[in-house]
Amino acid sequence: MGRKVTVYKPTSVLYTKDQLMNVFKSHDADGDGKLSKKELKKAFKYLGSRWGSYRAEQALRCTDANDDGYIDEKELEKLVDYTLERRYTTV
Repeated sequence: MGRKVTVYKPTSVLYTKDQLMNVFKSHDADGDGKLSKKELKKAFKYLGSRWGSYRAEQALRCTDANDDGYIDEKELEKLVDYTLERRYTTV
């Protein structure tokens, strides 16, 4: 008779608001307090998005209130809410 083997699968946990806030702030490469499309693309890739460029474009479209092409401090919370709705997870 064979021995019973228990296999553990990794679990996924949703990012919290604070974690996402930190992810986006850490991707502000030039430190100007705003996220460009390029910086957003890298952040979404970091979060596991297969289509970082598409997700960055959509995020800008949905959260860039003043249409300047950047996510600033005032718009960051809306970006975090947008990202939470997409249910990105940590592993």
